[in-house]
Amino acid sequence: MMLTLGNENLFNPRYRSLWQNLRIGIVTNYTGMDSLFVRTVDRLIQQGANVKKLFSAEHGFYGAGRAGESMVNEIDRKTGIEIVSLYGESKDMDPRTLDEIDVLIFEFQDIGSRFYTYISTMFRVMETVEKVGVPLLLLDRPNPLGGNVVEGGEVEDAYLSFVGNYNIPIRHGMTLGELATLYKRENDLGVDLHIVLMEDWDRSNTFPQTHLDWVPPSQNIPSFRSAQLYPGTAFIEGTNISEGRGTTMPFQWLGAPWIDGEKLADKLNGLQLPGVAFRPVLFKPTFSKHEGKLTEGIHTHITDGERLRPTELGLHLIDQVKTLYPKEFQWLPPRKDIYFIDLLWGSAQYRKDLDRGRPVEEISQEWVENAVRFKRRRQSSLLY
Repeated sequence: MMLTLGNENLFNPRYRSLWQNLRIGIVTNYTGMDSLFVRTVDRLIQQGANVKKLFSAEHGFYGAGRAGESMVNEIDRKTGIEIVSLYGESKDMDPRTLDEIDVLIFEFQDIGSRFYTYISTMFRVMETVEKVGVPLLLLDRPNPLGGNVVEGGEVEDAYLSFVGNYNIPIRHGMTLGELATLYKRENDLGVDLHIVLMEDWDRSNTFPQTHLDWVPPSQNIPSFRSAQLYPGTAFIEGTNISEGRGTTMPFQWLGAPWIDGEKLADKLNGLQLPGVAFRPVLFKPTFSKHEGKLTEGIHTHITDGERLRPTELGLHLIDQVKTLYPKEFQWLPPRKDIYFIDLLWGSAQYRKDLDRGRPVEEISQEWVENAVRFKRRRQSSLLY
């Protein structure tokens, strides 16, 4: 059976009445397209829809922005429609931008990780539309990592941020439609939420089984392999190690000028982590950490995607570098007394645990127990 995306079901009679003859706003970017690469905004206009305004998130409507870069309002080059940035000086939607909107459509290709910020944008949009009384129509898309495996710890209230806006695991195993359902239910939101469901998406399927072509959700997730590793190798962002930004292999190449790649690869391979192998590599980032410097480290190869557990891998990566290079390794300095790694992990506990030598296996087991609890918690919000 061929997968049918939410945006392809949008034009079925079941959903057409939710947008036809109404003034439409769309929160989206270039990933909001069907399986033939036709943008949802263009399909709507072709069907005579009155699309009044577009809204973009991190990386901007066209994906040209780097991670964390503020984006400004712009105009869609094809349609001439205004694009309002939700990732500028403020990351909240101004209710006044919905003054001429009767229904708001939301569509992004997510990658299945808590700290990928399209989720945070979605939660904030839900809160805004509840206040102004505009219905929200969410066009569901696959979770590229599948819907069965859950990994990672909780987010403590003190560490809620735009890279962890709600207490869900790092790898949550849910679609955006399911996350929106969970958020509405657990926060008792009165938002008029409608999920345009996919057809024939199996929770056990990862992205290759969808038979869709990979459209990078941002510059530094150029391939499905980067997305597979991201829930764990993104931990490196909270350290002085390069996560491969500024190379052709972000989140696959990891290193620093003071690392011996052969030694690190040998240590990591000796752990016999499931679904992954390592080889030494040299690279020179064109931007971000160690820009322009010859950097040595490891290439993380996925040998079995089903067995791969990226969050455990990420913990071991940091633990091994800390052990081999205790003088050189550093956590990125805190801002306002909070370390970035603590925001990624949702707690300061694990940074402190690794600093005092707590075994990675103990932290991983704690995260496994959290995943079991979350699977029970999310059950009533699953749509597939």
